[in-house]
Amino acid sequence: MASLTTSISGVGVAAILRAMRVIEVFADRPKGVALTRLSAELGYGKATLSKVLATMERGRFVRRDAVTGHFHLSCRLLALAFAYAERVGIPGLCAPILQALADETGELVQLAVVEEGSVLFVAKAEGPDHRLRMVPLVGAVAPLHATASGKVWLASLSEAEATAALTQQGLARLAPRTITSRARLLAQLRGIRAQGYAIVDEELVAGGRAVAVPVIRGDGVVGSVAVSGPTFRVPVHKLHRMAPRLKRAAAELAAVWPHEVTARHFGLGVRVRRDNDRPRAPRRHA
Repeated sequence: MASLTTSISGVGVAAILRAMRVIEVFADRPKGVALTRLSAELGYGKATLSKVLATMERGRFVRRDAVTGHFHLSCRLLALAFAYAERVGIPGLCAPILQALADETGELVQLAVVEEGSVLFVAKAEGPDHRLRMVPLVGAVAPLHATASGKVWLASLSEAEATAALTQQGLARLAPRTITSRARLLAQLRGIRAQGYAIVDEELVAGGRAVAVPVIRGDGVVGSVAVSGPTFRVPVHKLHRMAPRLKRAAAELAAVWPHEVTARHFGLGVRVRRDNDRPRAPRRHA
């Protein structure tokens, strides 16, 4: 009996996985896809896929065009997704992604959004308890020249646009290694564009480092996700190793990102940093 239960369970799980893979293919096929094409892409036999699609069609999760024979995602599936997204809101959609990244890296994770030419920190997640933590910047506007999140957005702009943004903000020295030379910063942005992520090393606060990657929707950067930690715990080479994991998180965030996200979606009133403000150093817990 136990072996039969295991067998049935295994078959059920396999069928669910096939159905999920079918849905993933449909997501990139707004005009639908034929059974033959679907079989070739997924590597499943036509007979197997026919059963999967027939079951999904009976449940009204997919529909078949009577003229072309192509299968499409149904409005029911979309309605379920939209209803869930509306109920939990963008913070609820982002939170599990941020927390998974914080748990894996063990450090502070922060989400920022691009709004009206500024980069605003709107959410955070923290990893396992440490005696020394970085101070979150949720609710603050990122100094573009001294934060990894600010730099990945600047790198998405043309050099002229980046120069204009830096001219408007200024290049105040905030920490021992803040880059205050516009020429040097613009040269660094070219490297960031090539590698797809930015690292800051004691540029915002003494004793702190961070790495950030952009959240991209369409052709534009709409936000960023960053991991930061104290220098003794996160050497620069570790930040470089984290970058691929951050890129996966950014892709997950982009997949649930609505058309427009602002700080108000996270219930925040943004506080603008003044020129004479200084970020605080990592805080130590007793």
